[in-house]
Amino acid sequence: MDTKKITFLSAKFLLGLPLILFGTNKFGGFIDIAPPEDPLAQAFLGTMFTTYLYKFVAITEIAGGILLLTPRTAFLGCLILIPVVANVSIFHLAHDMPGNGIWLLPTLTLAVVISNFKDEFKTLLV
Repeated sequence: MDTKKITFLSAKFLLGLPLILFGTNKFGGFIDIAPPEDPLAQAFLGTMFTTYLYKFVAITEIAGGILLLTPRTAFLGCLILIPVVANVSIFHLAHDMPGNGIWLLPTLTLAVVISNFKDEFKTLLV
């Protein structure tokens, strides 16, 4: 197996497994997550927790992670996870700078996964 294939598989697992874990955590609450310090971020998350959006994001994370880890549906999982990871990154850049950098892992791994689906994206965009 070449280095590119190993990097791609590693990135898929480093993206898919945490999203499945944190998606299921939204239902079970088994990992304690500290609230952000920014009052605006607290208001946003407080609103999100009390509406349908929290469970919708959780289901999207779980479904996208499972699809990404399944070889036949990995591209679909990638497509589903792009807005989720973009939202995580933008939220942390806007409200958690300099922050804890937790948003770096999904952003970088998604970039590696997207780079391996160049041909699929070209087909999709033509």
